[in-house]
Amino acid sequence: MKKRLVALCVDSLFTTDLEAINKLPHFHEILKDSIVAKDITCIYPTLTYPCHATIMSGCYPDRTGIVHNEKLNPATNNASWYWYYKDMKVRSIFDYARENGLKTAGVLWPVTAGAPVDYLIPEIWTENKNDPQDIFEQTISEDVRKIYQKNKSLRNWKETPEFDMFGAACAVDIIHAYKPEVMLLHMATLDHYRHMYGTHAQEVQLALKLHDEWLGMIMEALRTENIYEDTAFIILGDHGQMPIKKNICINHLFREKGLLQTDVSGEIVSYDAYAQSCGISAQIYIKDKSKKSEVLEVLRFLQRAGLLMDIFTREEIEKEQHLSGDFDFVVEAVDFYAFSNAYDNLLVETSSVDYKYNVATHGHLPGRGEKPCFIIHNSGQAPQILQGARLIDEAPTMLEILGIKMTDVDGISLL
Repeated sequence: MKKRLVALCVDSLFTTDLEAINKLPHFHEILKDSIVAKDITCIYPTLTYPCHATIMSGCYPDRTGIVHNEKLNPATNNASWYWYYKDMKVRSIFDYARENGLKTAGVLWPVTAGAPVDYLIPEIWTENKNDPQDIFEQTISEDVRKIYQKNKSLRNWKETPEFDMFGAACAVDIIHAYKPEVMLLHMATLDHYRHMYGTHAQEVQLALKLHDEWLGMIMEALRTENIYEDTAFIILGDHGQMPIKKNICINHLFREKGLLQTDVSGEIVSYDAYAQSCGISAQIYIKDKSKKSEVLEVLRFLQRAGLLMDIFTREEIEKEQHLSGDFDFVVEAVDFYAFSNAYDNLLVETSSVDYKYNVATHGHLPGRGEKPCFIIHNSGQAPQILQGARLIDEAPTMLEILGIKMTDVDGISLL
């Protein structure tokens, strides 16, 4: 049993990255003496916020309530995300740690604004590209205001690698100032490079090197404070990615069918049906339930055209993937296709610069594409390779290392 825990999520870290990161100095130091769980079975959709809600709670999305990155609001193109902890419907690592008298820190961890965290700098930004200073001032905890002020010049809205540089600097300062027993930290440069350049593009290696440098900063801070040997160090990925070439614009058909209405400027003013992209999947919302058969016919048309791999009803997806929400259908694209929220151009478009629609993306069924890994260093147990682990098992495992048992969760400890 360890006294402390640091968990670093390198967003979109694949099992197939293990060979590459083992050649980098700080990752190598971790990997040479670790328990490694390969090819983690993810949750659906494989999006960052649903995944992080599961990672910190041990529960599937039908229980966490976090079913997407973005909150549904077609009028704003779903600009507001699930930033706030109040949207979580279950307890997390942070709650259990606090109940057991442990001091906690959260740095750029999704779905934590307003969370019961002692030293908190949540992942959050403005809906447009305005300076997020005000929103950070409202959501960071009082004890880290000086740390935030010291490092805020490093960030650039939500752009990476600057956002991760900011997060790493804040994490190091929090370790030096407070030595929290539990710290969860999220970084997304690798994920963004994969979206932009491809799942295994040359630029991905640069992202891995940056993550190795930030990892080294945190390890050095723990050593400087003489708490490294007491700390179990977790490195994990949250989801995979798949290459894409085209985007399917279901809302284009909904608009043509009169199921989605726009004003003279082309903005959505109302809808009977709307497809919210999750990347390689999409959630279909129907306001007017009398239109359900009409919506289903649109989806079947796309399936006959060879664009949809699956059409799930809400009942089917809850039973098969533990996903529930106010949507009526969930659809999954075929290989090399993703979904767009667009409605004003073509039914099928080439990929764009939006984070979901670039040359690679995720949101797909857990059985497809690359799988994340879960690395446990300095746990007190012998190194080994684990197979068959699930994302829901990660929170129970992390707390087990600290001697804390989670109750009423979907996962189990791997140790």
